[in-house]
Amino acid sequence: MGRKRFEPDPAGIGEVMRSAPVRRALRQAADVVEPRAKSLARAEVSDEFADAIRVEEDTRPKGRPTARVIADRDDAEAVEWGDTNQERRRILGRAANVGPILNGG
Repeated sequence: MGRKRFEPDPAGIGEVMRSAPVRRALRQAADVVEPRAKSLARAEVSDEFADAIRVEEDTRPKGRPTARVIADRDDAEAVEWGDTNQERRRILGRAANVGPILNGG
């Protein structure tokens, strides 16, 4: 006797992604990264930079929720990636444990 394969309805995936449990899980993951990022920022950049780190929740145009840790400062991109005046720090990336390939691929 053959096994029945689970075949998700593509229309239902969007509903699942917009559900409260998924939103909660996204927020919980961001809430783990935020204090790590603040700690790295305090140790390597400044208290002011650490104070600018926060979790931002949003919904993309097609309805997919997001929760991300951001540094809300003009110099945040330079601190993260480096430039001619700023050494690359990767505060947010290291706090999230993200390498060149997300979580080791």
